Amino acid sequence: MDASPFAIILADLVARLPGAYAAALVDWEGETVDYTGHVDPFDVKVAAAELGLVLVTLKGQATLGDPSWIVVRGRARSLLVHAMPEGYAITVLLRRRAGFTASRRAFAVTQQALAKEADWPLTEAPWFPVEVRSERGRPVRVTHKGEAHGVDVLGTVMGLQPRERGFRVRTDTGNEITLVREAGDWWYADDPPAGRGPVSRR
Repeated sequence: MDASPFAIILADLVARLPGAYAAALVDWEGETVDYTGHVDPFDVKVAAAELGLVLVTLKGQATLGDPSWIVVRGRARSLLVHAMPEGYAITVLLRRRAGFTASRRAFAVTQQALAKEADWPLTEAPWFPVEVRSERGRPVRVTHKGEAHGVDVLGTVMGLQPRERGFRVRTDTGNEITLVREAGDWWYADDPPAGRGPVSRR
């Protein structure tokens, strides 16, 4: 059976999160929409349903504000649930000693893909997945949706997580963007690299 568009989107999220091995999308009642991963489907569905309902319950507590994600760390594995639009949520299963902080950029990319597939509103500032070629540790070319642009580094970005590195760059079309590399060598841009002018390809 071919994977559904939702399963493909979830598999991309799992690939982007170090230590992740399964994920499921559930609705506001804890019903599984789809899942992915090398795990017993029952396990991931139950974990997603339970944590999804916990998130819904906490959102109803005025003293806690409006939590967007919750992480539960255990001795054998950790679980992470992240709120999505329209009352949906994604639960990710993480191996022991996996990172405890969720990548907001990976989830932003996932939310964009799900919004397009499910016709949801896009409610948070997007990040865009890009490929970056570096020389001597500095970006020289960025590719997004098959369009490649040379870049000049304007400066580095401070205040990132320990395993992250960021650069402010100007593309060969004059567009200024921020590039961030996360663990696993995944790169993100805060704006589409393409600007006005010719696009170079290689």
